[in-house]
Amino acid sequence: MPHQVVDWLLEPNSLTSRIKFTFAEPFSVRVHEQGLGKPFLSDARCLQQPLQHYSLIREVKLNVGDVTVVFARTTLPRKVAHQLQELTHLGNKPLGEVIFSYPDLRRSGLDLAKIDASQLNDSLCQELDGESHLWARRNRYQINKNHFVVSEFFLPALYKKC
Repeated sequence: MPHQVVDWLLEPNSLTSRIKFTFAEPFSVRVHEQGLGKPFLSDARCLQQPLQHYSLIREVKLNVGDVTVVFARTTLPRKVAHQLQELTHLGNKPLGEVIFSYPDLRRSGLDLAKIDASQLNDSLCQELDGESHLWARRNRYQINKNHFVVSEFFLPALYKKC
């Protein structure tokens, strides 16, 4: 794994803050999709949630200037969405700005992956810029006793901008 990839994947603090600090160009979040849905099998397992249970799923693109550098997917089980309602109406506000303001936020799990382009949807494949794979991480966070998952897919543009 290249050094610059490891550095981003293992970022312990807010990815939003890190991107804003690293790049001079303006940072923005664009909501790709948000709504109730069944979580990915791996996310349901990570959350120890039955597969048939619905979650609030939010997918966003994190942009530097007009370039998408990270695709992020948040999975909030319905009970968690009810308990942490401030996470359900973010619009284009970064999730990281909200969750890292909680004094009791805890990362309770981190998974890293190298994902082949054949496993990605068409929208993400277009962002690969000729690369055959991308690197990703899945964070399992806890606020009070509420667990949720944030998966971040690091696009090649991120490393090219560094």
